[in-house]
Amino acid sequence: MILILLTLASILMFFLEHDAQPKTFKSVYDSLWWGIDKYLTATGGEDVNPITPAEKFLAGFIGILGVEMFALPAGIIASGFIEEIENNKLKKELIQLETKLIHAFSIEYFVPVMNKKKVLNLSHLSRKWLSLEDIKYKMGISESSLMQVCSFSKKLRLKNIKLNEINTVGLKFVNTNRTYGQCIKRNSKITIVNLYPFIQPYFGHFSMAISEILQANYISNKMYNPVSLLKENQLNMVNNNQYFETLNLHPALAEIKNDISSLKQDDGLIIFMVNAGSNEYLMQFNIGGDKSSNSFDNGLYFSDKDKLENYYNKAKSVTDKYEMLIGKHATVGKPDNNHVVNYIQSITKNNVLMLHVNVSILKKDAVEYYQYVSDFADIFKD
Repeated sequence: MILILLTLASILMFFLEHDAQPKTFKSVYDSLWWGIDKYLTATGGEDVNPITPAEKFLAGFIGILGVEMFALPAGIIASGFIEEIENNKLKKELIQLETKLIHAFSIEYFVPVMNKKKVLNLSHLSRKWLSLEDIKYKMGISESSLMQVCSFSKKLRLKNIKLNEINTVGLKFVNTNRTYGQCIKRNSKITIVNLYPFIQPYFGHFSMAISEILQANYISNKMYNPVSLLKENQLNMVNNNQYFETLNLHPALAEIKNDISSLKQDDGLIIFMVNAGSNEYLMQFNIGGDKSSNSFDNGLYFSDKDKLENYYNKAKSVTDKYEMLIGKHATVGKPDNNHVVNYIQSITKNNVLMLHVNVSILKKDAVEYYQYVSDFADIFKD
């Protein structure tokens, strides 16, 4: 393209300028040499300029055309290459930083916590939290770098949590294998379902730890919340009519419905965990009975009442230990018709227990927190 344009311009130059400057533009070859020297590179030849109006216009037009066709695109392409190189460099740095932070979640430096997790066979379980202070002062990572890696990573999420009435910022590790969060299939008779981790800090870690002790199947929503500030994360995973529909399903709901149906077991138990308020009840058992009934008689979700009473009695020994209350539909009852529990029970035909957990225990110090994990898991051990 460059040679064609240069050749045509040189031929026109010869015919337009030859009569005015016969010594300079003696032939088309001389005109071509002039064009190379003028528009492509300086060869050290004589500085000659056109003098006829037509050739001045032609020379100016070719100069402008050359800038538009070659100089500007070359600059844009070079800038693009530089930007791509910088982006690749930044991506490598963020991947390294992400790896460093994820590794930190596997480190417990407080010996009593290490010992407690070891006793419970939870040494492999990640920490529930990395404080901003630890990240800044023990790992040497700035807040701006942390913001960058969290924007880049799908496994790290910043959280603002109130601890001891003080707002505290920290980092949460989000391990996902589904669009909605996580599904672990262990071919167990027990399945734990928790759809509140995206809303309630530490609740996902708590239910995951219990599932690890029981070696139970596990389903967890870590991505969606109906009141999320991010539009792409706005979805009600608990109350949704799409659980009872078959067409035009949200991909996350279609996936979790498939996972729920695949985990049904003969004589299976599904524990649906609910985050409850900080009150006098450590936990409440809800099987879809009447609110304030203090009875399992009219419950819809749990047919094996003997097994249920056994679980309840063991749970009561736990609440007595902590001098707190346990309720049978005390302040809770049958959920709305579009609640996921209704879908779970209808599709699996398993016993389903909605276990309402006092969220205040989630913010206990680590040793006490893991003791609660152990006590809750013991309720459902055979």
